[in-house]
Amino acid sequence: MVSKPRRKKALNFFGKSVLFANFLAVLALLLSYSAPFINPKAFWPSAFFGIAYLPLLIINIVFIVYWLTLRARYAAISFLAILLGWGTLSKHVGFNSKVPEAVVATPDAAHVRLLTYNVHFFRAFEQQDTELTIWEDAMKLMDSISPDVICIQEYYTRQKGRYKMVKEFERKIKTPYHYISPTAENEYEAYGIAIFSRYPIVASGYLPQHELGVNRIIYADIDKGGKIFRVYNVHLRSFGFQKEDYDFIKRPSKTIEKDAASTRRIGSRLKHAFNARSDQAEILREHSRACETPYIIAGDFNDTPLSYSVNKVSAGLQNAFHEKGRGWGVTYNGDFPNFQIDYILASKEFKIHHYQIIKAKLSDHYPVWADVQF
Repeated sequence: MVSKPRRKKALNFFGKSVLFANFLAVLALLLSYSAPFINPKAFWPSAFFGIAYLPLLIINIVFIVYWLTLRARYAAISFLAILLGWGTLSKHVGFNSKVPEAVVATPDAAHVRLLTYNVHFFRAFEQQDTELTIWEDAMKLMDSISPDVICIQEYYTRQKGRYKMVKEFERKIKTPYHYISPTAENEYEAYGIAIFSRYPIVASGYLPQHELGVNRIIYADIDKGGKIFRVYNVHLRSFGFQKEDYDFIKRPSKTIEKDAASTRRIGSRLKHAFNARSDQAEILREHSRACETPYIIAGDFNDTPLSYSVNKVSAGLQNAFHEKGRGWGVTYNGDFPNFQIDYILASKEFKIHHYQIIKAKLSDHYPVWADVQF
């Protein structure tokens, strides 16, 4: 007599609860895939799902491991959801080879090496005093890359003396040409956003709409051997977190009332920043599409690869990380969960040869550079 196969027991209450939670995690992950295509001004929750992509991905991987040990067929639920978003995953992970040290040390003269760096006013993250503690190390680091063009966000300078940064960039990095858009200045100091170049800057300007303090967009038209190209330096709206917000992220309070108030405050800051960046992204997109020369857009977008602002600006452009990046594309190293928020994008007239994120913890951002060629 042939014995009948034993049927597996039905899921108990706990198993059904885990399965239900799994379905919720899959739904949230699928919603995160829609974030790049939905303007947060029309439906702001989509942006929150987009910024939560990596935690949601990890949660779904945990569900896969859990079900493989108990009911393997249920592992397919999260596995298929992750597989459906493979293109999304590739925006966060680079599968290219490492840049050879010889290339880093000796750039090809035919290439343009562009570096973007949010220097946090040349001060260490969470530094309480105003001393420029990282400026010398930041200068040495940038000089070691030998960039032709540098996009600086959160630029700071004294108007005379040792910390007059225009002179330091010219002397230490050999970038005598510059365009600086100050957010604020007086006779003693200034801060804002800047572009430095080894090659002549023949025109420059800024996008006046939606200037948001230090968060702004400037551009410079650069002449390399008779070939003109434009560089946009971008610093989109930041979240504007204050010390109490970072304290809560690191150490949530032990009372429900305080946690709820802090969560609402942070949520409000996030929502406001998402909306502001969508406006800036649309203005930048319109301006760059009207550009009659090849162009590069670089800088601190304050948003992840799975965001409306990054998707809006990068549409039709080459993303240097996607083309030549390696490993997890993390460019931010502050207290907020670490993401890729700094980018180098190039129009189709360029060929991207190399890309690198330099994991130097000076500012709260890592410097990023790429080699491009006409």
